[in-house]
Amino acid sequence: MSEEVRRGLDYPRHAPSPKARIFGSVTYDDPDHALEEDDAQVLAWQAAQDDVATAYLTGLPGYAPLGDLLRALGSSSGVAAPQYSGGRWFRQVIPAGDELAAILVSENPTGPGRRVIDLNRLFSGVPLRLHWFAPSPDGRKLAFSWSPEGKELENLQVIDVDGGALLLEGVPQANGSFPAWLPDSSGFYYRGNDPALAPGKSLIFHHRLGEGPPTLPEPLELGDPVAWPAVSADGRHVLVYSSYLSPRPDYIRATDGDGGWRPFLKDLPGCFRGVASGDHFFAITDDGAPRGRLVAIPLASPTARDGWRELVAPSDNVLASIAAVGERLVLVELVDAYARLRVLRIDGSIEGTIDLPGRGMVSMRAGNSAALNFMDCLVPGAGDELLFVFSSLRQSPALYRASAASRTCEPLVLPAARLDAEVEDCAATSRDGTPIPYRRVVPRGDARAAQRPTVILEYAGANIALLPGWPGEMLAAWVQAGGVLVLAHLRGGGEFGPNWWRGGWQKQRQNTFDDLYAVAEDLCAREVTRPAQLGLYGISNGGKNAAAAAVQRPDLFAAVVAQAPLTDMFGLVRDPVAYMVAKMEDGDPCDPEMSKILRGWSPYQNVADGVAYPAMLIDCGLNDARRLPWHGRKLAARMQRATSSRRPILLRVRASADQAALTDAERHVQRSETLAFLAEQLGLPAGASCGKVGTGFPQ
Repeated sequence: MSEEVRRGLDYPRHAPSPKARIFGSVTYDDPDHALEEDDAQVLAWQAAQDDVATAYLTGLPGYAPLGDLLRALGSSSGVAAPQYSGGRWFRQVIPAGDELAAILVSENPTGPGRRVIDLNRLFSGVPLRLHWFAPSPDGRKLAFSWSPEGKELENLQVIDVDGGALLLEGVPQANGSFPAWLPDSSGFYYRGNDPALAPGKSLIFHHRLGEGPPTLPEPLELGDPVAWPAVSADGRHVLVYSSYLSPRPDYIRATDGDGGWRPFLKDLPGCFRGVASGDHFFAITDDGAPRGRLVAIPLASPTARDGWRELVAPSDNVLASIAAVGERLVLVELVDAYARLRVLRIDGSIEGTIDLPGRGMVSMRAGNSAALNFMDCLVPGAGDELLFVFSSLRQSPALYRASAASRTCEPLVLPAARLDAEVEDCAATSRDGTPIPYRRVVPRGDARAAQRPTVILEYAGANIALLPGWPGEMLAAWVQAGGVLVLAHLRGGGEFGPNWWRGGWQKQRQNTFDDLYAVAEDLCAREVTRPAQLGLYGISNGGKNAAAAAVQRPDLFAAVVAQAPLTDMFGLVRDPVAYMVAKMEDGDPCDPEMSKILRGWSPYQNVADGVAYPAMLIDCGLNDARRLPWHGRKLAARMQRATSSRRPILLRVRASADQAALTDAERHVQRSETLAFLAEQLGLPAGASCGKVGTGFPQ
């Protein structure tokens, strides 16, 4: 540990002023409530905290060499499966020399393309995030949505692909997104928010090009705050899904307008996600199957269960995604969390599997290794082909094309990097006896080396699966530099089906933390590491978990990075969007029973004076709408006063960012700072490089 850490840092001062607060059946004193406000004094304190953190992080000995290591790995952020429409291919890229995304149109999936949308030119001076894009079926129009500075205030627009004219400059509703085109390309359905009509809820609107944007939503009774439209694979029907936690198509109608809306699977228990084609909805459901089964549901009589036809029976494998490709279906399964692609006929007969390049994950685009439970993994192309992105814990994301008919697979874009590392599948035993799987990634040749600097990556929330795919350049660089990376499959995530998620949901949330501690203790028992060399990294829901773990079990970790965390599960009621999302996953703090449970783990409320807390990097985005930076402010102030250790408690609040930096340059700074912080605190020698980076495919 450096001399600067030993002597402590001169943090900006904040005078606590205790205030009694009551939520549900819980009463507590809140000494830092003033930090919830964005007044001038608080923002000046925040800026001073950020200055201290920036100076400390960029001054660490590992900042420059680890930054060079990141550059050597390249960037996978632009790898995505293109979309095929009207004989054209549309793909998102980050052009060489630019920082932000552009959308290209080309005659083949990877050939030279023409820029249709370029965020680098759209609004100069302010970084923009591209949220979605959807080409029309004829390939002549493109709907897309973007927001400035990560503010999640989406602008839905439509452009003429050939002429460049804006056909739609925006919609009246906030956060217009998920455009679902009609088959004749005349218009689309989309999701939007209108607080005057339905505060805190999604509504579905229909826009016909050439007419004014709609002000009234479709006449649907949506019981869940989250909803979105989707058009069937054959273009004959539009369905409206609800619930990101347990997706289900509630309504259906013909795209030709005949018959109007009718309930589909509304009010049926369980999850139903899939694709409509022909006269059936091919659904992955947990109805009668904890890890999923595939059923064909007649569109004409969806609730008559005796008319359902089971195509794939329940098993130990998790059914993750389904795509219709011509006369076939391609099923994405998780076998011990690793992806498998199986091809079957519409009648359910299995034709075989598509061989993947290794053990890893498939998705539509690169990012981190978290997989949303309502997103598709495969993109149908021309004829019987489908495209997807594959990555593993050793191979960065690459683009592949497969044939459903021949079940062959070929690379279209090679991976930028491959780690010379070994992956070991392990398991710990949680407090209640539940086996908790985790993956250990170690530089090759060091698998048996004892007590190395180790970082645990976790997420465990919202039924989202943290899969054994590329962990991102930052954590890959950690392995290359000689550190050990652990991917932990904790309850609360969706890796092993809805029951795994519900095992860490709301009243069962403490299971998530107990699972994490079991993994940490197992690593120490195996002498992979020790608490003085053990770190924890989490972003978003994982950041919340990381903050809670640092407070509950400070003895287990030497350094914790909580990126974009919620830290005060009671105070968040002041933020409508955050409150709506958090109470669905973690429970309502205003509920008497849930308030007691939340009081047991909410990070801010459980900080205690005189405890030797681990080093903390609390990393927030200034414009994060769901995890506002006051969460970081409160936890940093409380921990800086409380800790008895000399380890730093740092608050970083990044401008023009939401849960993460937006541009390649800003992402590089964020990753370099985080790596240097972990290396300093866990004892990874600056400039060490025990792993190797190469291109190509795992042998």
